[in-house]
Amino acid sequence: MMASPTRVVSVGLLTCAFVLAGCSKATPDPPRAASSSTPVSATSTAAGESGESGESGDGLRGKSGSFTVVPPEGWAEATDKASGVPDVDLVLLSSKKVDAFANNLVVTATKGDPSVLEDELAKGRSQLSAAGRTVSPAPEKAIAGTIAVGFTTSFEQQGIKVVARSYGLHRGGRIYLLTLSSSQADATHAMAEFDELLSTWTWT
Repeated sequence: MMASPTRVVSVGLLTCAFVLAGCSKATPDPPRAASSSTPVSATSTAAGESGESGESGDGLRGKSGSFTVVPPEGWAEATDKASGVPDVDLVLLSSKKVDAFANNLVVTATKGDPSVLEDELAKGRSQLSAAGRTVSPAPEKAIAGTIAVGFTTSFEQQGIKVVARSYGLHRGGRIYLLTLSSSQADATHAMAEFDELLSTWTWT
């Protein structure tokens, strides 16, 4: 039974760092319309009492139903733009572009155990490196009390220098993969926004 989650995690990890880079450059970003497509009435613990706005004051729930987050200002839900990513759980997209690239975050969720996560992160690093991408370690992140580990990849796509940070964690029998992609020019700001988002992450 482990073969299936292993395969899914590997595909998901590689697609997140690749597909989203193109999607965020090529598609128009309608934050208000996108965020209103996933009303989250049950996320008041993460988002407070803000029931009117479809923007950053509202919490968004992943498709797995296992967490909620509050996106930074100017970010919105855009899960439909990554429908081809296996087990996509939530996609967030910034309305602002730097070097024609909009920062974005993809979260995938699939069943698996810690050993599968460790193996697949190692395979992901190896495969991306073999594909010509620069791969380097990324500092651990605490996500609502759970430690996520990962790596950074740098590459060029359609003339744009892109940085993707991929993190994985295991909780409650699921493996979660989070990939933050940004232009190299906006990498520091993207990480600050990512940290802001993680500070609102709530397991449900």
